[in-house]
Parts: sequence; structure tokens; C-alpha cells
Amino acid sequence: MNEIRQLVENYYDIQKIRVETFNRIVMFIKENEKKIIEALSQSLSENQSLGASQESDETQKLNASQGDYELHFHDALKLLEEKKYSEFVKKYIISQERIETHRHSASQSLNKAHNTIASHKVNETQLAIALSPFIKQIENLIWFHNKLYETEKELYKRLDAWSRNHPLRTEYLNYVKGIGAVLSSGIIAWYSDAILNASNVSKIWKYSGLAPGQESQERRRGEKLNYNPRLKSFCWKIGESFIRFKCFGRKLYDSFKEQTKQKHPDWTKGHIHNYARKKVVKIFISSVWEVWRKMNNLPVTKPYPIEFLGHKDIITPEMWMEKGGEDEDE
Repeated sequence: MNEIRQLVENYYDIQKIRVETFNRIVMFIKENEKKIIEALSQSLSENQSLGASQESDETQKLNASQGDYELHFHDALKLLEEKKYSEFVKKYIISQERIETHRHSASQSLNKAHNTIASHKVNETQLAIALSPFIKQIENLIWFHNKLYETEKELYKRLDAWSRNHPLRTEYLNYVKGIGAVLSSGIIAWYSDAILNASNVSKIWKYSGLAPGQESQERRRGEKLNYNPRLKSFCWKIGESFIRFKCFGRKLYDSFKEQTKQKHPDWTKGHIHNYARKKVVKIFISSVWEVWRKMNNLPVTKPYPIEFLGHKDIITPEMWMEKGGEDEDE
């Protein structure tokens, strides 16, 4: 189990570095926006005179397969002009991967059905040629990004294979939107044994660093924490995944955030966000605890706020079940 926990952490470490690398590429594009737009426009202008009659026999043979990878120069220009730099860079990186695969593909001729720039199609090879003077300056960053992405995908496959047939995933986690293969693997690796030994969910919350008072507890030399800091960090990722998707977890988050704003108008946005996210994770972990205990024919108790403090709002495990989500969206 510890090995899987480490792989999950490695997955997110790699993803973080990849995103940082991607952001550096985006910043370069942003800084050179005007020059890039001029290069794209010039390339389009030079290619407008191309006609179907100029296509080689080789090009005609490749048209069918190359057609799947066509891009609009107009779309590329529009993304830059609208300052949607990350979308533009994603398109370019995808084009690089496909060009590598279809290295010998010839250029698709331009569609001349209309006289507007939006009617002209240029394939990825032409896009790369137009951008090559700029991309040359960051080609190592693009190479590094793609290598990280390859490793990220391989890690995903390995973790997915490890947890794919686990009953907690097949019977429950697969139906919780926002929880994909990586988070499922982490939940199983961290909690499957711990839950069996926890007679109430409060013990799991404490183990996860989610109990009252633990949010402000700091690590100090010579002092032993009463929770697992690595697991607490993992729980933060669960909460962030729910927030990214239109799902039950996101609905809870929005509701808790609004309630907290009204109850604590003096709190900062960051404080409110962290509090609402933590509540969502605690309720979800409570559902996982209940499901896994029942699947192993172990008794369950009501959460402390329900059983002892008189809270009436009970969120059942079934309320989380929609359809499988994804925790990887980059």
C-alpha cells in the first residue's frame, strides 16, 4: 500500500512540474503575442493562393488521414487576440505530438469556399512552420513538458490498473463524479485498512488531519503530529477535484461557502474557501468510511455532529453517486 501512496504523490508532483513548465510556455507566448499574430497572418496570406491543383499525388493520398488533424489559422489568431494563451499553447503542443507521428504528411490545401479568413484551413504542419522562429526559443521547454506528460500518463495507467477491480472502486468510487483513477487508488491505499480498524468516522477524520483544531497545527521539530500530513495533503486534492467539476461535491462546496459568508462576514475569501472545502471532504470521507465498513459487514455509527450535537442534515453515501469522474483535467 505504501508504494501506491508514493506513486500517487509522485503523480501529483510530476503534474505540478508539468503545469509550471506549461505556464512558462504560456508566458513566452504572451510576451511575443504581437509578433506571433503577424507571423500567423503572413503565413496565411502566403498560402491563400494555393489551390487543389498544386497538390502532389502524395498529398492527395494523405488528405483523408491528415484531415482529422486540421486546424484553423483563424482560430489560432482569435485565441491570441482574446488572450487565451493557454488554449493556444495546448493546440500547439498537441500539433507537435501529431506532427511527430505524421512526420511525412504533406500539407493540406486551403479551403477557398469563402473569401474570409475564417474559411481558410491550415494543417498543423503549416502552423508549426509559421511559429517555428518563436518555438525554437522554447523547444526544450516543450520537449520537457511532453516528457513529463508521457510519464504522467504512464503513472495514470499503472494506478488505474492497480485499483480497477477493487470492490470499493467498482461498487462505489466509480460512481462518484470528481473521483477518478488516481484519487481512487489513493483513497484505497490510504483508507481501506484504516477504516476497518476505525469504529467511528471521527478517528478517520483525526487520522486525516480533518478534526477540529488540526487545521492550524504546525509541524515542530521533536514533536509528533497526531495526524498524517501526507494524507492531509491528499485530502486537499480530493476537495480541489470536487470543486473543479459540476457534481454533488461542488454543490455542497457552494452551499457551505455561502452559509459561511453569512455566518462569518469577517472571514477572508481564502479562509471561507478552505473551510468549505474541508467540510466537503469530511462528509465524503464519512461516506467512504460507511460504505467500506458495510461492505465488510462491520457496524457503523452516525457522525458525532448528528449523534451528539443534534444536527439533522444527513448526507448519505448514495447522494454522492452520479457517474464516474476524472481527477486529471490538464
